[in-house]
Amino acid sequence: MASQSATVPILSCGGLTKRYLVPGWRLGWILIYDRSNAFEAEVRPGLVNLSQRILGPNTLIQGAIRAILSSTPQEYFDMAIGVVQRNAEICHAAMKKIKGLNPIMPTGAMYMMVAIRMDKFPDFKSDLEFTQQLVTEQSVFCLPGKCFQYPNYFRVVLTVPEEKVTEACERIAEFCREHYTSKERISY
Repeated sequence: MASQSATVPILSCGGLTKRYLVPGWRLGWILIYDRSNAFEAEVRPGLVNLSQRILGPNTLIQGAIRAILSSTPQEYFDMAIGVVQRNAEICHAAMKKIKGLNPIMPTGAMYMMVAIRMDKFPDFKSDLEFTQQLVTEQSVFCLPGKCFQYPNYFRVVLTVPEEKVTEACERIAEFCREHYTSKERISY
């Protein structure tokens, strides 16, 4: 990081979740390069406080971090990127065919955001209701866009095995066929 700037402090963030496809492990880090100690008074203490308040990974994962970072072969990362890319292509192609949905092809994320035309699903007042009913009826868990201040969307994770992505897309299609309406809602 020293080659980036001799005067401007730099924070570099990293973690296992995305690079190693382990959502939920909650293991990350922030490297501070601060030659002039500009972060010393507020930023560094704030980061320390934050790191002590967030639920972190279990001790087994903490103990394994050195081996994980030093011994994972490049082939693993190549395979992981391939899995996510393949799943994104499968999911995007399937979701494009579903009336009332509009998937957004990710460019580097391990999930896909899918827009819901709420006017075509009048049984639901929000993306939260939509995803709750999707879990109830089809046992497919997607995060509502509301979680990310992204209303009328839901998020699909792409790190699961290909057959699970295919099955989830089929179930989402069935759910949408059952709830989609081509009628326009009239407001008075």
